[in-house]
Amino acid sequence: MDTARFIPDDLTCTVAGLNYLQTPSGKALTEAVTHRIAEQRTISVADVSLWRRQHPEYAVSCAIAVAQCRLKGADKFPGQSNELWAVPEALQQATSARVAAYKAQRIAELVHPKLILDLCCGVGGDMLALSHMAPVLAMDISMVRVWMAHNNAVAFPAKYPVMAVQGDLQNLPVQLTSGIFVHIDPARRSDGKRNYDFSATHPAPGVLFSILEKAYAGVIKLSPAVNFSTLPTGHLELISENGTVVQALLWTGMVRTELGENKRTATVIDRTTIWSICDSSTDMAGPELHAYQPEKWLYEIDGAVTRAGLAVALAKELKLRWLSPDGGYMTGPQLLQHPALTAFEVYDSFVYTESELVRKLKHACNKHPPAAGTVEVKTRGGLGLNTDHLQKKLAKICPCYLTVLIYRCAHGKACIIARRCKEGVAVK
Repeated sequence: MDTARFIPDDLTCTVAGLNYLQTPSGKALTEAVTHRIAEQRTISVADVSLWRRQHPEYAVSCAIAVAQCRLKGADKFPGQSNELWAVPEALQQATSARVAAYKAQRIAELVHPKLILDLCCGVGGDMLALSHMAPVLAMDISMVRVWMAHNNAVAFPAKYPVMAVQGDLQNLPVQLTSGIFVHIDPARRSDGKRNYDFSATHPAPGVLFSILEKAYAGVIKLSPAVNFSTLPTGHLELISENGTVVQALLWTGMVRTELGENKRTATVIDRTTIWSICDSSTDMAGPELHAYQPEKWLYEIDGAVTRAGLAVALAKELKLRWLSPDGGYMTGPQLLQHPALTAFEVYDSFVYTESELVRKLKHACNKHPPAAGTVEVKTRGGLGLNTDHLQKKLAKICPCYLTVLIYRCAHGKACIIARRCKEGVAVK
């Protein structure tokens, strides 16, 4: 990404507009906008015209952006979103409160930092959690986002002080002495689109690693879709939240050594648990782990585990065998409950054709009538199937809550008809 071309998308928000929103009139404007969006899910031209007659035009665009983020941010920042300052692009890239708290705790336990530099801090999603562990100096190129990070720190005070400053990473305001931990969240968007190419981050990789090489410990937050082969040496960690892989972390410096350069970590976070596995990355399973036919239970493996290449390690730990080449589907004779597993009770398995699926699904719906619902279709292995079209077709044939799993295997396309299980026996 060309540095000269990179401009954060702050949706015409200005510091002047944000300052206005802190006045009594500005607070009333933000409340009116929030109420209208929550009530009607949209804003009309008439609404905007009315607000512009009553308030400065530059403040109206700020109020709309902030109100949208406060409504959309409830999942990422539960209990905090009503006072959150953010713009949509920054909110999309921001770490959720739960993942940020996990990372902050991990940093504190590994290195006990005296100061944390939160570079490319955005609106402060990570900064807020980090400030519970150590003093934080946050920095961003966008003055609007620095203003928002500062005011988020005021709205949600923590144990340690926070300072947010505007600046470029090539001119750090402090020397990277021992005891300073560096957290970097480089921009991964260009022209409003997500960018998965590590070489296209802003600041450029050369700038990022010139900083990390001087720091005694640090971590870079990356897209989970980044090409791992393009990354420098470090300990790689993949994190999923509520079933979705949300970020990759490249740990550097003494943390890399502590965690193991030749190992990877997968961390699964949901609303009640945090679970991790750390092992040497392995892309292929030995013959003893491969199953050609499913047993009574099929398990879908959390994406952080498969993306980190740790499906083999998990299979060995839980004594499971795998069905799909990437280890995304595994099977076993016992019902297991585990943070990295989604369990399905197998009703039928066969070589996939659409006509055979239709016939088998009708039979399964009659033989194992589950609760009424919609058929769920899941695929693995780049099969090129239109799952939306197939799901609509199957829903008309069998109005039951069943799951169809289609995947690529050694003999072509395989299909399993199963029932998703929500309860199981705890794994010890």
